Order: sequence, then C-alpha cells, then structure tokens
Amino acid sequence: MNIVKPGFTYDVFTRAKADAGLIEAMRGVKNRVPREGLNAMATASLKNGSGPAAFYIGLWSGAHIPDGEETAATLASPVTEVTTYSQTGRLPLVLGNVADGAVSNAASLARFDMLGTGTINGAFVSTVQAKNAATGTLYSVVRFPNPRAFDASLYLELLVGFQFTSLSL
Repeated sequence: MNIVKPGFTYDVFTRAKADAGLIEAMRGVKNRVPREGLNAMATASLKNGSGPAAFYIGLWSGAHIPDGEETAATLASPVTEVTTYSQTGRLPLVLGNVADGAVSNAASLARFDMLGTGTINGAFVSTVQAKNAATGTLYSVVRFPNPRAFDASLYLELLVGFQFTSLSL
C-alpha cells in the first residue's frame, strides 16, 4: 500500500527575468507541518474555530532542519528570512478549489522577483504578510534538498499545495 502523508508540497522554478526561461526546477519537496499549524487546522476544522483570513509564502536561508517545533514567533531564531525580492511583503498563497482532499496555487503561482544576491534554503507558509514578522501562525516550513542561489537576473516561482489523505479500511 502506498501511503501519502498529509501536508504541503512545494515545486520551485528558477527562471530568467530576461526571457522567463526555466533555469532549474525542483519538484515534490515535502514539508514539515509544525505543531502550531496542526493545532490551528484541528481547531478550525474540528472545534468550530476560525480559519485564517489568508496565507502568505516566505523564503529563508540558514542551516536549520525543520523539526515541527517551529512557530511564527520562533522561526527567526534558527533561520534568516530572505527579504531581497521586489514585493513589499510575503507573497499571498492564492489557493484554488479543493478537489479530492487537495488544494494548490497552480492557477496563481507565487512569483518572487529577486534583488541582489543570496541563497535560499527553504520556504514557509504563515498567516502574516509582513516580511520578518514574528506573529501569526506558521502552517508549513520546508527545507529544500539543495540550496537555491539567486541574483537580480532571476525570479522564483513557487507552486504550493496541501493534501489530506484518507485511510482505506
């Protein structure tokens, strides 16, 4: 039996700003849903709690390996948020319709127009748009298998999806 774990999956596309040519693609990177995100999902879905108004995608650098104990308030300690992109805040995660227990931003990829130079080691999903914010709720944190170097000639597109899984008896 093939078991699919629930959680977020990321595809990252590195493209040239000059012609939108694909330079590199990384597909199917699974995340760690931190305890904070799991508790928020369970509260919203099973305890009649309120869900977040919106989700936002951020990028990070650093050597951290997600362990599930990260929170929006503590993420800045083990990682450094990458903020060298032209947009004024973290990018909205615009999710489409839910189908078969899954949802993604396939119709509206998050495009980070990079500035300067640096390295990205991972991404995260939060409920707060402000760069470097330590508030809100952290729903996902992922470390990429390989760092992504960037400079001002590139942009990154992220396809982010979430999938639940159903047990078959």
